[in-house]
Amino acid sequence: MNPQDRPNILLLISDNQRLDTLGILKKTPCRTPTWDRVALDGVVMENLRTTSPLCSPARSSLFTGFQPHQAGMPHLPYGNQDIKEEERSNLEITRPPIAHYLRESGYQCLYAGKWHLGSNNIRKWFDWFAACDDGDRSYTEWCRWQGVSDGFIFHDDQRSQPFRSVHYPKMSVPQTGILDIPADKEHNAWILGHAFELFGLRDVRRPFFMCVSMEGPHPPLVVPRAFYDLYSPEEVPEPVNWQPSTGEPSFLAESYYRRLRHEWGDNFAAWRKSIAVYWGYTTYIDSLFGAFVRRLEECQLLDNTLVAMISDHAEMMGQHGLWQKFCPYEEALRVPWVLRWPAKIPPGRRSPMDVSHVDVAATLMAVGGVDVDSLGIEGENLLPYLTGTRPEPASRDCFAQYNVAPDFRPWHGVESWRALIRKPWKYVLHQNGEIELYNHSDDPYELRNLGQDAAANAVAAVLQEALLAWCRRTDDPFLKQLRLHR
Repeated sequence: MNPQDRPNILLLISDNQRLDTLGILKKTPCRTPTWDRVALDGVVMENLRTTSPLCSPARSSLFTGFQPHQAGMPHLPYGNQDIKEEERSNLEITRPPIAHYLRESGYQCLYAGKWHLGSNNIRKWFDWFAACDDGDRSYTEWCRWQGVSDGFIFHDDQRSQPFRSVHYPKMSVPQTGILDIPADKEHNAWILGHAFELFGLRDVRRPFFMCVSMEGPHPPLVVPRAFYDLYSPEEVPEPVNWQPSTGEPSFLAESYYRRLRHEWGDNFAAWRKSIAVYWGYTTYIDSLFGAFVRRLEECQLLDNTLVAMISDHAEMMGQHGLWQKFCPYEEALRVPWVLRWPAKIPPGRRSPMDVSHVDVAATLMAVGGVDVDSLGIEGENLLPYLTGTRPEPASRDCFAQYNVAPDFRPWHGVESWRALIRKPWKYVLHQNGEIELYNHSDDPYELRNLGQDAAANAVAAVLQEALLAWCRRTDDPFLKQLRLHR
């Protein structure tokens, strides 16, 4: 296939967005017209699970098609900022990302926004890039030049104080706030401006792979005024799994993330405004994505572009008695993914197939004409399922993981873990040997851990062996850390 005949590829990434925020799914009052439009014109994947509920590991899989431990990014590329410089992690992905192969296939590759996969390596794979990682300090300088306060509030210790926990190391809490600078100076709007600029600089003779990666709706929950009161707290229903699950792992009760939940409040009333503003933040990010999609349409490029919208991980938002992510519960693992490509993908599809971030890289590269099967990646090209040329499997194994960074261990309070999703089951094995087992057909909210249920022993044994076999095949260092109970 001639490079000029290949579709453009647009990848829009939100950060920390839950699946239940998609308006088209009608799970919450949250409105997402851009996500909905792409889904209605194409397909929404109803069961995408991140490979890891943490930014960098998840993105490593999304971009390389490998699991985080295979891609050189088992945890964050940096650790706790309060420790000595020489003790910090300094990781970057060790596998080439999508852009490497698409450039070889004739694509021009452009990137705007959050990268989070190494400090300076993005220049190796993208022709043009802006507002990436260290670029947030460029945003600080830009705000100063614009005569406004730094819109990225965590750059300012004093202004960010209400949005940080009293618990060391003072990570985010669900405090909400109205942006105190003009909306067009907001950090994500700044990223969008760079995206428009790069798009204008592209070589129009070549197909493009363009990624626009936002920082929201990741906390802090500080949004432009128009989106702060968009949803009423009275619209927010209390989740059925608001309290900890029966039989939860022993360490969760004393974990940092349970302490954060206690700090903000165990009464759901304290969380209603936080959740409402999180929805507003989600709608705000959707509006920015919508502006870029409209730009493609104005340039008469939309129908010759595969548009993929996705998030890296989700957010517990107080459920199961936990704030933030890091956990193998569905609230943290399930993220939205929609695709639109009129030439190949029939409109209005909703796919229940279990899929993973590793499949994203494989699928997007296949769209660009890359021979994915020759790469040896973990992900599978899903195009045959999405186009209807192959029936979707009734069950498909997907894996997830979390690795505690060495400098997180003193305060973190959770264990590294591995998870296997095999319908209708989710099996989780923690480093200390504790097990979680949920039957999603009977217990979609994961209220009852069957890990110690004698009636489920046979199922647990089969799933454990499948998970350990996967660990052995992928050379997972988790096996050396695991303390199985005999």
